[in-house]
Amino acid sequence: MGNEGMVKSYEFHDSLLNILDAAIVECGAIKGNVQLLDKERGALYIAVQRGFDAAFMQLFQFVRVDEPSACGRAFRQRQRVTIQDIMTDLFFAPYVSIARANGFQSVQSTPILANSGNVLGVLSTHFAQANQYSEKMAGPLDRYASKMATLISEHDTDRFVRVAVA
Repeated sequence: MGNEGMVKSYEFHDSLLNILDAAIVECGAIKGNVQLLDKERGALYIAVQRGFDAAFMQLFQFVRVDEPSACGRAFRQRQRVTIQDIMTDLFFAPYVSIARANGFQSVQSTPILANSGNVLGVLSTHFAQANQYSEKMAGPLDRYASKMATLISEHDTDRFVRVAVA
């Protein structure tokens, strides 16, 4: 990849991270991540994130469409998935220990959709307390996901270096 490609890679990364940061702040979340679709694997990978430890990053390195995590469900269903309390969601049970270790009690995952309806990725925000997500956040989250979809669609994402920021 030439210098121009590297610059575009970092611009793309920084733009995704800026949108993620805005979503975290506006929703009152404590952390979040953006996963993009790896077309070759047919799975999501974390492109940018804020606040997660190495164990979380390893567990969610790749998320398949059939996984019961919030992001896996949003990927499969092509609609927002909210888990108001990770302790009471039976499907989230395999991830409770990693969620607790990372300090979150609730999560929402919003698919990032192309105009065609295909999933480009997933935007997830994580909350310290149960029941922190409210429907008033749906509009802003949809706007952030739309901004990301535009950004992704305007770039050849296969050319970008996959970088995750702690």
